[in-house]
Amino acid sequence: MDFASAIRRIEAARPRHRLDIGDPDVPPPPELVEALGRVGDLHYGPPEGLPEFREAVASAFGVEPGEVVAVAGGRHGLAALMWIFRKKRLITPSPFYPGYFDIAGVFGISLEVVESGDGWVPSFSERGIYIVNYPNNPTGSVLPRGKVRELVDAAEFVISDEIYRDIIFGEFTSPLELSPNVAVVYSFSKVFSAPGLRIGAVVAPREVAREVARFNKATINVPPTHVQRAVVSVIDVLPRRRREVSEIYRRRAELAAKTLRLPFVKPAGAFYIFPRANAGCFEKALQAGVSVLPGELYGRPGHVRIALVEPEDALEEAFEVLNRACG
Repeated sequence: MDFASAIRRIEAARPRHRLDIGDPDVPPPPELVEALGRVGDLHYGPPEGLPEFREAVASAFGVEPGEVVAVAGGRHGLAALMWIFRKKRLITPSPFYPGYFDIAGVFGISLEVVESGDGWVPSFSERGIYIVNYPNNPTGSVLPRGKVRELVDAAEFVISDEIYRDIIFGEFTSPLELSPNVAVVYSFSKVFSAPGLRIGAVVAPREVAREVARFNKATINVPPTHVQRAVVSVIDVLPRRRREVSEIYRRRAELAAKTLRLPFVKPAGAFYIFPRANAGCFEKALQAGVSVLPGELYGRPGHVRIALVEPEDALEEAFEVLNRACG
């Protein structure tokens, strides 16, 4: 079953609990909603992004504005970087975000997979361009700092997909902290609970950043300027928002650990769990009124991905249904 088929099956079933797509249920910050209503300038901007947007992101990451490029969401940034390194050896750990293979398929790129061991921690020994995603979708795992050092030492270059870096329950080390040979893909979609914004950034060495801007010009031409301006005007709420959403999803993960009888590695970030489950869990759960996604979409049959995107009372009800259907 591919991703599109799974979603069609879910939409046809109309389950009571939608725990499949990672579409946050937490409302966006009111400051952002208000800012979007105030923005009136809808003119073109530069392909690399508005100067004020690049400066705000650069300040948040502790880099120079010339190392920041605005992109139309995280996947657009990933596509740009995979295109830039398309002639290199690209490697990603399993379980993986299936969007990487969507992009690779369009560009005709070969993408290799390295398996993860206990706790969803892979070994990094092969030389190549690594595409890594921590906190991880679908497992919620985070690499220990020593493993991040192993990664940057082995890699020719690292594409670090940090879409969930703001939703963290412990310590998180970005590869960017340990090596200059890193491009971070960042998005405001998850922390602001607004995936329809389609605004993010690539933080990378200047020569890579310039290539991302070229990709922008060849594809979307200009990242959404009004959204850039709105984000800049509310960037100061980001630290508070990180704390708020991290606490919400931490409590939901704790609820899953107490209630769900399917075994899973306790997440350290993001808003997913990836428990082991029998082969029929996807269909049995759907018939019982709960949608999850089958693990084979993420490279790991025998598991299901559960997105913790309902309030705790609704999640508790959904977990009891999953216990009966898949336990």
